Amino acid sequence: MARRSGSALVRALVVLALCAAVGGVVAQRVREKPRGVLCKLDHCVAAVDLRSGRFRVAPALAHIAREESFAAQMQRLKPYAAITGTFYGPDLRPQGDILADGKLINRGFERQAIGFRKDGRICFLERHGSERLRWTGCYAGVACGPRLVRDGRIDINVRRDGFGPRALTIQATRCAVGATADGKLLMLAIRERVTLRTLAQAMVELGAVDAVNMDGGALCAFYAAGKCGAEPDLPINNVIAVYKVK
Repeated sequence: MARRSGSALVRALVVLALCAAVGGVVAQRVREKPRGVLCKLDHCVAAVDLRSGRFRVAPALAHIAREESFAAQMQRLKPYAAITGTFYGPDLRPQGDILADGKLINRGFERQAIGFRKDGRICFLERHGSERLRWTGCYAGVACGPRLVRDGRIDINVRRDGFGPRALTIQATRCAVGATADGKLLMLAIRERVTLRTLAQAMVELGAVDAVNMDGGALCAFYAAGKCGAEPDLPINNVIAVYKVK
């Protein structure tokens, strides 16, 4: 959905946190609510150690023209975990770059991006002015925005990232991706209406040192351990999917 559109309220569900352990590839439900901002919010989260060599990231496009539901998309893709990717416009084309298997399958205009290297490292890219994002060294990645966290601190500048000032005050269900200090990928979906700043605070609480906002609102979607933790109200154009390496 276009990034400046409004959001639909997603039905509140039981709080579910899903974490991937470094060893043993374990998905675990955490029944205790975390402290801080997240303790009051209905959310789901996955943490994946890409440097373990047990996982790979593969952004994927949905069969949106066929009105493929998120559940059907997950059944087709069969990922370990997945979350909503970048925005899309009325023409159903993604608005941010999408890099998959080393190929740029979509060129967009979003300014902030998360990229993935074959050695498991996560990198964060930024586009300035009319220049294009440089995906050198990455095999996968998605551009969206705005940036939420940089070097462990909240860093939201909507003007820098191509958004209007209203983006700061809009409350919507949210999705974000980020990286921890030890290199784990964080995927967070908040199933309540919050601002970008609250989303950024939540990512910092989870240990993110860098994080980027993904599409949300009526398109807030999350999947892990064989279950849809958050289902969108509308068909999703693209997702960031994580797979176990066979």
